[in-house]
Amino acid sequence: MQKINFTKVLKLFFVMHLIFAGYPMAAQSKGNIAPDQIPGVAVYIPFPVTITLDGKLNDWEGIPVQRVETGTKGPDKKQNQYFDFALAADEKNLYVYMHSEDSTLITGKHGKEFWNEDSMEFYVNFSNDLNAQSYGDGIAQITLDPTNIGNSSLERLSVSGINNSYFKVRAKVFKTADGWAFEAAVPFSPDFKPVHGKNIGFQAHANGASKGDRDSKLIWSKLDTSDQSSRNPAVFGRGVFFKIGSNDIPVTVDLGKDMIQTFASEGAVGKKGKKIVWSDEFNYSGAPEPKKWDYDAPDSGKWNQELQLYTSSRHNSFVKNGILTIRAIKDNAGKWTSARLFTKGRADWTYGYVEVRAKMPEGKGTWPAIWMMPSVDTYGSWPNSGEIDIMEFVGFEPDKVHTSAHTENYYWRTGTQKTRAANLANMSSEFHNYAIEWTPKGIFWYVDDAPFYYFLNEGKGSTVWPFDKPFYIILNLAIGGSWGGMKGVDESMKQADMNIDYVYVYK
Repeated sequence: MQKINFTKVLKLFFVMHLIFAGYPMAAQSKGNIAPDQIPGVAVYIPFPVTITLDGKLNDWEGIPVQRVETGTKGPDKKQNQYFDFALAADEKNLYVYMHSEDSTLITGKHGKEFWNEDSMEFYVNFSNDLNAQSYGDGIAQITLDPTNIGNSSLERLSVSGINNSYFKVRAKVFKTADGWAFEAAVPFSPDFKPVHGKNIGFQAHANGASKGDRDSKLIWSKLDTSDQSSRNPAVFGRGVFFKIGSNDIPVTVDLGKDMIQTFASEGAVGKKGKKIVWSDEFNYSGAPEPKKWDYDAPDSGKWNQELQLYTSSRHNSFVKNGILTIRAIKDNAGKWTSARLFTKGRADWTYGYVEVRAKMPEGKGTWPAIWMMPSVDTYGSWPNSGEIDIMEFVGFEPDKVHTSAHTENYYWRTGTQKTRAANLANMSSEFHNYAIEWTPKGIFWYVDDAPFYYFLNEGKGSTVWPFDKPFYIILNLAIGGSWGGMKGVDESMKQADMNIDYVYVYK
């Protein structure tokens, strides 16, 4: 994939702004009342504009509509390939229009797992800190779904999202010829006034489900390279207020950093300058090296409702031809066994670069993981003392890698874990490198040596950052369970293998 020099792109746009300052804008010459967006960077908000929430769009005439096609598109080429949005304002409200091309609306079928369904969401940051890295006053995610279609009330809506109750959002949600849309009003706080050139944080996403679960995720802001908006407002783009009739084009301010820039600014440099302090290259045969690896309890998967029992048998874990194989086996009675190896009691580390080269198993119902847990529960039982998932994989998503961190304030049962999932081809047919760089400033994930995700130390104590104590490495292959078995387990599967080429720890 070609890399974009985001800084150079911004500088080019700013130079263009200066060149055309004081001249009528091309966007206005086309009949629009505000400049077109800087794609993925800034959207201009014309004001004052009179908008009525009625599903009729004639009052949006002249307001530039932005089309978004970036992100993961749905497999059905007739739907979930793009969404459109526009912004406007009067003295009291920000108005948001969003439209999704979606021929089959899937909504109200997944219960609490509503994120698997069709929805559109926008994010706003009206606070004084446009680079805030966590949600606070004036920062919110507003998610609307098609269950609101036909609802005559503008106030009593099905609304979700972080801090969504902070703003008393009103909206009209309606069907269109090719999908659905809404127009929403977000009231300004009493001390907020739209001023020409004033910046706010803004982001827009569209989620689509073609048949069952969500299979598309379209994202506007170029800073949000890993679907982080619900966790990190710093990746929002900018909304820039534009007073109708003005001739100058205001520029964006306090624009955040993309992932590569954040890694660099926080001192994450990968393996550069580090030396290997612990390793296993599996250049022997037989049992995994007992001085380096031990085996977890047979029932240690019970907390996740996993089907297998873990063993120390050579049937379930062995080294041959330079590869450690963790093998899950189903016996004639339909019972599964597997292995869960760890370095607990042998080696642990606080900070460093941990890298594992591995190939994932095939088969629906497999759930391998490369992860780390604290040697001592200094801050209390899970998740209070932390968990670092270097990578996870589930067989029903054969080309997707997952990374996460869990703490008292951020963990999966509340849906707040620090996490990213992204497509990665050939995970079960090829080896890939999965790694973390762990420093006092944050945890930085790498896939095949490329920056993948990060979780920065927010400086708020152990409830959000328990990662200042020794952690040990775990390698395991589970079958079924609360996540791995979510789509069932392939009944024809008799065996599944997770292969590990090496494990390195750098300091």
